[in-house]
Amino acid sequence: MSHAMDRVMLGPLHNPVRGVLHGGAALLSLSVALHFLLRDAIEPTLRIAFVVFAATQMGLYLVSASYHSLPWSPRWKRRMQRADHAMIFVAIAGSVTPLALLGGGELREFVVAAVWTIAALGVAQKAFLPQIHERASIPVQIAQAALAIPALLGFSARFPGAPGQLALLAVGCYAIGALVFLTERPRLWPRVFSFHELFHVCVVAGSAALYLLAAGIVTRGP
Repeated sequence: MSHAMDRVMLGPLHNPVRGVLHGGAALLSLSVALHFLLRDAIEPTLRIAFVVFAATQMGLYLVSASYHSLPWSPRWKRRMQRADHAMIFVAIAGSVTPLALLGGGELREFVVAAVWTIAALGVAQKAFLPQIHERASIPVQIAQAALAIPALLGFSARFPGAPGQLALLAVGCYAIGALVFLTERPRLWPRVFSFHELFHVCVVAGSAALYLLAAGIVTRGP
């Protein structure tokens, strides 16, 4: 893996591809959150589900863009890294929430409570037990994301066709991104666009699929 100082910079920006990609995704997330927050004639469950999703995505992308791009001191770099990793727990919870709330079913409340409990514990671990190796979070995050399975089944049954397909596309993008991150392959162009940038592209693509899903549901109605 190339050392961070070997990477191409854009002025003071480290990892400019990650910064621009996630900075743009944060702005998009803000616009989506405001759209669903201010939109008239939208039922409360839809509003809550999609505002929560867009707000958590915005938080993830803002923290990530700041962490990866700005020239932090070593002390603050470590703090921002913990914040960046903590936001993954929050973003997973925010992504599962609309699928669970809209999918219905007897497990809806359990799934929402479980993903947010794990998110809270994950954030607390990053804040108060930073000595735990970051790789230890990965199986917990995988288990947290797996809670989307019953929610996804109910959602696909209630919203057949394009919404269900977009939900599966989003899950597929997130899964491919996780595989790229875990295997650290492909390396591609290490100084500019390597596996980590590809991982970020997959995450943004997953969010975009869910944004399209949200727009489609609101347009046609539940």
